[in-house]
Amino acid sequence: MPVRPHAPRTRGVLLALAACLTGVVPLGTAPAAAAEPHLTAPATYHIAPPGGRKRPARDKRLHVSYDGDAVAGKKTGRLIMDVSGAGDVLRLKKFGNGCSGDRTRIVCAVGASYNSWADWAGALPYAAPGSKAGDAGDLRMRYEAPGGKVSEATTRVVVGGPVLEIRRPEKVAHLRPGARTPFAFVVRNAGETPAHGLGLTYTTDAMTPTTERFSNCRYHAATAVCRFPTLDLAPGESVDLAPGLDLRAPKTETAGSLYQSAWPLDLGPYEGVVVPDEGEPGKGPALRPEPGKGTTGTWSDEDTAWTHFSVDNPSDYAAVGTRVPGGAGEERDVRIGATNNGPGDPGQNPPVEIRFTPPQGARVLKEPMEELDEDYFEPLCTHDKAGVYTCPLTVHEPGDTQRLAFRLRLGTASGDGSVRLRGRGGKEYPADPEPANDKAAVTVTGAGPGASGGSHAAAWWAGGGAAVVVAGALVLWARGRRSRAR
Repeated sequence: MPVRPHAPRTRGVLLALAACLTGVVPLGTAPAAAAEPHLTAPATYHIAPPGGRKRPARDKRLHVSYDGDAVAGKKTGRLIMDVSGAGDVLRLKKFGNGCSGDRTRIVCAVGASYNSWADWAGALPYAAPGSKAGDAGDLRMRYEAPGGKVSEATTRVVVGGPVLEIRRPEKVAHLRPGARTPFAFVVRNAGETPAHGLGLTYTTDAMTPTTERFSNCRYHAATAVCRFPTLDLAPGESVDLAPGLDLRAPKTETAGSLYQSAWPLDLGPYEGVVVPDEGEPGKGPALRPEPGKGTTGTWSDEDTAWTHFSVDNPSDYAAVGTRVPGGAGEERDVRIGATNNGPGDPGQNPPVEIRFTPPQGARVLKEPMEELDEDYFEPLCTHDKAGVYTCPLTVHEPGDTQRLAFRLRLGTASGDGSVRLRGRGGKEYPADPEPANDKAAVTVTGAGPGASGGSHAAAWWAGGGAAVVVAGALVLWARGRRSRAR
């Protein structure tokens, strides 16, 4: 079906402009007093037609709130929800505790502050039998505060509505480092009523666009916001935004992502979708709406549709062991870990973890800690009954090394410890270019008595003592030479 442009809606703009002009505050006047608490609710809310498709999760919650100063938990307020004036279109279904009434009027005991997304009490509208897509009615709400103050709000509830879906692959795999990848913007209306105007935002990270930015979009860092106010999408219609993106896979990172959100302009962005207000327009070509081609592919009605890219650019992590000089009973600090030998950079969450097995008989006195809050620390690693410590790997850039500090008390038993690398969570270590370096030894060298410093004394006798013997032999040799010379 063709995409139908329409004339821009000017009535709402003129009304908004008139409101702004009549509300102008002269310079030098005193600031207005803080607004008193009042009941707030959305201007419009959409519900599924009888027997029709359920609304997406992003549309399911009607957000009603009253911001009072009292403690929200005390049920000293009263909320009344009423659709009796639209009984042929709407019904009400109560939820939570403290509510009573019928299908057109429900009264709830609520807190002196109220939030329908947090307080388990309220009602939701649904379509009355016999109503059809496009029908609408008013949901009238009244909040009676403990002190007697009354606040009211009205939401226009529409049966059916536009449901914008984004076509996108969930994953694009096996990209070559630096390779160019085309990516299409396709949006369709899978709802029951037209979508008036289209808003689109997308964000890239490691996947870098190779072309200039679009002239009819505004850019804030890596996020673009594009608006098409004269674009109508009827139910079942789709639109391609050409020419789409020309992305380049990263040369070092092993993964990238792109996420998109699309919404009808007359309804505004969905709850939870952050749309930057500022930004600079692009200097490249404009995105052109063209009739959509085909209905195949993976479609998403989530508020944010993600696509993950996987680049064939593996990272060779090598275990880092150490040698521990000392004898039984001595305390020693050891530093073990891993190095990323490249060439890939897996990002902030490498798919590898470190397993440290202390030398046989050694006891761990101190282990790495992480600060979870100010002056509050917890162990960084976990350990099992066998005494094996499993630690997260945080280094990701090629050439970086992570070392973890442990303090050990050496035991009398002999036997080396080890550092092993494995896939995070016990999973297979993905795309390891050099498996042979995934293990390193933690070797205890030297032996001595249990008292601290004994091994140092033994080392002195073994090294320094031998040097004294050699020096004495040289003195005797020199004396004998002088005697023969006489």
